Amino acid sequence: MKISLIISVLISLSIVACATQQIDSVTIFSIEGRVLDQASNFPLQDVNVYFIDTGYDDTLSKKQTPVKIARSNARGKIAARFNYWWGKKMSVLDNRPKATFDIVLSREAYAEKRFHFKESELQTDGVTFLVNLEDVYLVRENE
Repeated sequence: MKISLIISVLISLSIVACATQQIDSVTIFSIEGRVLDQASNFPLQDVNVYFIDTGYDDTLSKKQTPVKIARSNARGKIAARFNYWWGKKMSVLDNRPKATFDIVLSREAYAEKRFHFKESELQTDGVTFLVNLEDVYLVRENE
């Protein structure tokens, strides 16, 4: 009697744990800010802006491949809207994804700058998450 009960419980738990469903979603980001040279305080044009998934998609967050999403203009301004499509296998025992990401600013002859964000700490209007970088100062690398 006890053995059959234990086996039944184990089988039930196995079925629940194995029941996974692929969840596909999109998260919309609005990235704003301005990039300046630290020494001169002049705006920096052509600074590339990259998005790196660190906690949304099951596969992509492990690879952490940078995705170019914008470039600063002649006034150093960054203004981008980015729709990030991601997927996760969810089971009954899983929690929500970590929902974390990095924004990287990169330009030739300057040290790269990386910012880490959690979706739960961003302002939102219920649809779009605002990533406000404000003024970012890049440091020229030694040549």
